[in-house]
Amino acid sequence: MSATASMERPASTGQEGRAALSAMAFVSDSTALARISADLFSLTLGKANIRDGAIDAALAIAEWPRDLDLLIVDLAGSADPIADAAALKTAVPGGCIVIAVGRINDVALYRDLTAVGFNDYLALPFAEGAMARAVDRAFELRERTGGPAPSVQSSIKDALPRTLAVLGARGGVGATTAAVAIAAMLGARLKEEVLLIDFDLHYGSLMLALDLEAIDALREALDQPDRIDALFIQQVAQKKSDYLYAMGAEEAPTSGFQARPHAAGDFLRSVHRRFRWIVADVPRGDPILQRQVIEASTDILLLTDLSLPGVRDAMRLQQLVHDVAPGAKLYIATGGAIEARRSAVKVADVERTLKHKVDCQIPADTVAALSAVNVGKPLPEAAPSSGIVKALRPLVAALDTPGGDGGSSAAPKAMSLFGNLGRFGRNLKRK
Repeated sequence: MSATASMERPASTGQEGRAALSAMAFVSDSTALARISADLFSLTLGKANIRDGAIDAALAIAEWPRDLDLLIVDLAGSADPIADAAALKTAVPGGCIVIAVGRINDVALYRDLTAVGFNDYLALPFAEGAMARAVDRAFELRERTGGPAPSVQSSIKDALPRTLAVLGARGGVGATTAAVAIAAMLGARLKEEVLLIDFDLHYGSLMLALDLEAIDALREALDQPDRIDALFIQQVAQKKSDYLYAMGAEEAPTSGFQARPHAAGDFLRSVHRRFRWIVADVPRGDPILQRQVIEASTDILLLTDLSLPGVRDAMRLQQLVHDVAPGAKLYIATGGAIEARRSAVKVADVERTLKHKVDCQIPADTVAALSAVNVGKPLPEAAPSSGIVKALRPLVAALDTPGGDGGSSAAPKAMSLFGNLGRFGRNLKRK
């Protein structure tokens, strides 16, 4: 249910000289909703989008207005308000002022919210005019500190090409689902076309999941990347949405195709003439192509499930990344069907064994993932409130930086890796 303020009332004197704001609010408390509606009236010339709801409703928004100046959100019903606040802040436009309301009157909560990028927090109930004053303070502070951050679009032309390789340590950890979701979210966030490539030429399921046609041209392009031109890319890269394109093949298992040296790197350089951002779903069954894609990547996401074989294979891939792409940013994620609370292997065990923090814990959400495949859409479009989408938002925000904030290119040496694995396995057997 939504309501938009429509009464005519003169702007308050405190807002003279400031253009009308574009504002949205998600508030479940009826008294607070009425007061916020009244306070936002003069700020927005009666056009504030006031909705009956809370932070879950805000997190379900697939695409935010690019000119949104102000967002007010109710934390009611959130099991983890800080995590939800961080996910929401990464989704809204960078210059948007975000103010939270809630029933917890705690200065520690206020500090945690401001630490993740919120501008203010008001505990319920609050007096008439309190929200208007909070908005004034937030905008005055922003003006004193130099205004909003420069638009991402203004720096796109000068930004370097980026390739994110998504690797699954084991089958079924959700690498393809994550690759599709990240590509879709990056495109929507940057307002920039992103190309998604399935490098598993024989058994890849990416094009099938997006209800697109897999064609033989990808193998031909890998075989002769020097012949790739703008027309070829236009014909082979299939458009799924305004910002998402995809490319994949379905080679027969008997085709015997084997990538020549440096084929993937040459191919990616050619495609980067058209797309700055590429997200690559990397095969497990083709070690030659796998190594080449990793070597050509600027960012690498390694997914493992919470099992001993998964951690073992994650260690092997981590060492491969360290050997062939030492300058790439490495991100570690956990996924798969085994939930963390039910697994003998804990996230802390993974971090201790890999000597790397887990940047993202992707929950099992089979219903949402299958629903997305059934309708042939990326998960953020088919199920924007899925736990998978929420978990990936901070990672996408980290990727949306010149150097890919977060992650690490460092990896321990092979001897310490396998020494840790032995100790890890013995510790699990004792549990």
